[in-house]
Amino acid sequence: MKAESSANASRPLTGLDLAAMGVNAVVGSSIFLFPGKLAELLGPASIAAFLLTALLLAPVALCFAEAASTRDSAGGPALYAQEAFGPTAGFSIGWLCWVTEIVSFAAVASGLATYAAPFFSFLDGPWASKIVAAAAIGAFGAVNLRGAKPGARVSTTLTVAKLLPLIAIALAGLPLVLKGGISPFAPKGWSGLPKACFLAYFAFQGFEVVPVPAGEVKDPRRAAPLAVLSALALAAVLYAFVQAAALSAVPGLAGSQRPLADAGLALFGPVGERLIAAGALVSMLGFVAGCALGGPRYLVALAEEGHFPAAFARRSPATGAPTAAVLWTAGVSACVALAMNFDSLIDFGNVVIGAQYLATCAAVLVERGRGRVSGFRAPGGPLVPVAGLAATIWLGAQGGGAQLAAAAVVLGAGFAVRRLTRAAVKG
Repeated sequence: MKAESSANASRPLTGLDLAAMGVNAVVGSSIFLFPGKLAELLGPASIAAFLLTALLLAPVALCFAEAASTRDSAGGPALYAQEAFGPTAGFSIGWLCWVTEIVSFAAVASGLATYAAPFFSFLDGPWASKIVAAAAIGAFGAVNLRGAKPGARVSTTLTVAKLLPLIAIALAGLPLVLKGGISPFAPKGWSGLPKACFLAYFAFQGFEVVPVPAGEVKDPRRAAPLAVLSALALAAVLYAFVQAAALSAVPGLAGSQRPLADAGLALFGPVGERLIAAGALVSMLGFVAGCALGGPRYLVALAEEGHFPAAFARRSPATGAPTAAVLWTAGVSACVALAMNFDSLIDFGNVVIGAQYLATCAAVLVERGRGRVSGFRAPGGPLVPVAGLAATIWLGAQGGGAQLAAAAVVLGAGFAVRRLTRAAVKG
């Protein structure tokens, strides 16, 4: 009984916490920014881009669910790559996972002042955005120094709060949709579908972070697969309804910089516009909270495998938080916030995330060949991981070569840091 109680105490997160973390990571700032861009490409047919992209990513999500169900420890794609292909592959993916988190952390935090400025005029200006970003990163880092549970509570609360305005738009716009608000459906044709799917690809990213804190959740083999799948499914349905409602409420939605705020104005008046703007701000805060919780866990995994100093895996006896990993992630993110913006996150994020998806799908194929027993097995035999590989390659191909070059440079920098770190440890 004591051993069981001790195990439960060391796993403070519940399945609901893990699912909320996944939903929070998927449903982020992009849904408040992308409807206008997608409408410009496809018109009402942009709804299909969301649904098609979710369908393409479904086999990837199933691979993540299968991979997560066999493990109780932290690591996510980095762990899958290492066990399937060796420590070099594991380090490569783990490093790119962490880089993605800090870039996302910094970029989205940098946009907080933009959404807060309509309510607080003194926050208007480039330096204000930097100060607000650094303050937000520091604040969420401090929350996570108290342990995983407080950080998860903040993430869960913000997840619920940011979903409310999206659900309100979807429900309020439904009568307009039923009256023919999305007819004709494809006036622009379908030539813009690949680019639209590439944008939607970014909007769906996030379910891959769910397995990362698996070592801190109760019953991870059951909770992790359910959380991964539920995050993707909920996002797909919500995005489709929100896009349809916004298109129906705002005839000139194409190209709008604040598409859902415009929809809020059309559906609810000036008060609704401000409420939706506030919802966008909450969404960004929720995204930042998720990065603050998930980002340090990548460093923990890297340290546990000997790629980074053991200090990153060391936890506070009082809170259980990986103190050095939390501080380092917040510190680097604050520095990156001086140079990053939200737009640069899209293309670069798609390429880097793609590496994680490819590694996970390939790892599932390798592990099945080795006869590894899984707590959850994706149906369809090898078709699911092969479909996941094909979908990821197709989606990534819609981007440009500059992002691939940037990812290669970042990966090379990671290996340089790894070598220097190992040399310092040995010395």
